[in-house]
Amino acid sequence: MIIFKPVTSYKKGTISDILKLSYQDFTSSFPDRKMELYARWEQEDQDAYDNPVISDHVLFSCINDTVIGYFSWDDRNYPTGIIGQNCIIPSQRNRGYGKRQIETIEEKFRVSGFRDISVLTGNHSFFYPAQRMYLSSGFKTGKVTNGPLFEIIEFNKQISQK
Repeated sequence: MIIFKPVTSYKKGTISDILKLSYQDFTSSFPDRKMELYARWEQEDQDAYDNPVISDHVLFSCINDTVIGYFSWDDRNYPTGIIGQNCIIPSQRNRGYGKRQIETIEEKFRVSGFRDISVLTGNHSFFYPAQRMYLSSGFKTGKVTNGPLFEIIEFNKQISQK
């Protein structure tokens, strides 16, 4: 059974390690950008561990005590909640864990009175499974913008209040 644990449950470096493993196929497509991405992920890791406001918006997904992924969210754009990271390590994919993370974020936004959720992903073959997951979770394709390597697709979902 998957459980969610706070950042403080694991040592610094866990986030960047999860990102490097989760995106290894992606970074192999852009080897000249790999070190830039690694630096960004290491900064993301440092920010999550050093800033309590950020760490309160990050959870690790675990099976037993093993981290299999992590996810983050941003609630500063009320009434729209923003999904940040949503990654699962390759050996644990296609088991519904990423979708479970999305459902958890959606519930956090719902109980706080948010009306909709937004998430960005890339228009690159690596991100096609994520796109399918968002669509199957009730998100609609929104704005598409040009990014430095490929188009960025925004997905949106209205939150139904229970």
